[in-house]
Parts: sequence; C-alpha cells; structure tokens
Amino acid sequence: MKVRPATRADMAEIAELSRQLAAHVNNPDPGADASLLFECGSGPDRWFECLIAEDGNRIVGFALFCRKFEAHTRTKRLWLGDLCVARDKRRDGIGEVLIAAVQSRAAELGCAAITRLTAGYAITRLAGSTQVTAPAKYLAANYFNIC
Repeated sequence: MKVRPATRADMAEIAELSRQLAAHVNNPDPGADASLLFECGSGPDRWFECLIAEDGNRIVGFALFCRKFEAHTRTKRLWLGDLCVARDKRRDGIGEVLIAAVQSRAAELGCAAITRLTAGYAITRLAGSTQVTAPAKYLAANYFNIC
C-alpha cells in the first residue's frame, strides 16, 4: 500500500468513497460529480489537501484536511475533515496509515495538533497522544463520524 497526495485523476474515486462516507454517517448523498472536489482541492488557494491510500491501482482510502489557525492560542493546526476507508479494506490498518501521513504533513507545516470535530466532541492529536473531549454518551457509544 502507498500513501500519496491526491491528483485530478483521483477525484472520481475519491468522490465515490465520499458517497460511502456520507451514507455511513447518514448524510445526504453528495453525488458522483467530482468537479467541486478538484476545484476546491487544487491551486494556490485550495480549500483542502487530500492524501490517498492506494492498493495496486485502486484507491482504498483518503484523508481530507484543512489548515486552521487560532489567534487566541497562536496555534497552527490541521483540521481533519474526512477520513474514509473502502468497506472491504476496513480493519486492515489503512486508517492508521492515513492518520500517520496527516501527522507527518502537520509536522512539515509546524502544526501543534490535528483536530477533528464530530457529533458533539473533539479529537485532538498532539505529538502521538490523543485527547477526546466529549459528552459521556458519545464516548460510551464509541460514536465516530469516520468510516
């Protein structure tokens, strides 16, 4: 398996995986059109970066993230918007590999943390440790908005 930055040629497969993610978290189907993904994920003013996991010629997962800066803490962070692994490849460690690649990118950018806000809780990953801030009902149910 190989992890690399997404390219224009990858956007259709990412769009399909994002449809699986939307279904998994009970969001509306975003459709198969990948043009907005390409438009928002490329160029100097892009809205996000995306890393993909490839198994042979197939994209089996992706992590989509954005830069975030907090003036009150003077802290650079990456915000993990989406993490998705193909249904038939889950529990193979691909999500962990993608998270590690996002951590490497965060280190390159001098970020203090990676943050993910989901269903009423925040997950903050700092230098290899994870902090979860959540209402007890979400922690007890192991409720994750990631597939």
